[in-house]
Amino acid sequence: MTATTSTPPDAEHDEGWQAQLSRELQVVAFPARQDELLATLIRHRAPARLLCRLATLSPTRRYTCVTDVLDAVALGAPAS
Repeated sequence: MTATTSTPPDAEHDEGWQAQLSRELQVVAFPARQDELLATLIRHRAPARLLCRLATLSPTRRYTCVTDVLDAVALGAPAS
């Protein structure tokens, strides 16, 4: 009997979110706050799943670059 592993549907749908978010944020003038990042995604009609990722960021912190944003999202930075 062959063991199979299945990928959760959310994981397949979410594959590549970092690359997509990175592309969307290339036009941002850093440093930027969460509201500025979200506004950029909204203007570019980015998928809601990317907006949800940025919702976890602190609204008061100024992010210095795309990598800073990606790191904070990956860590699940709590909103404060």
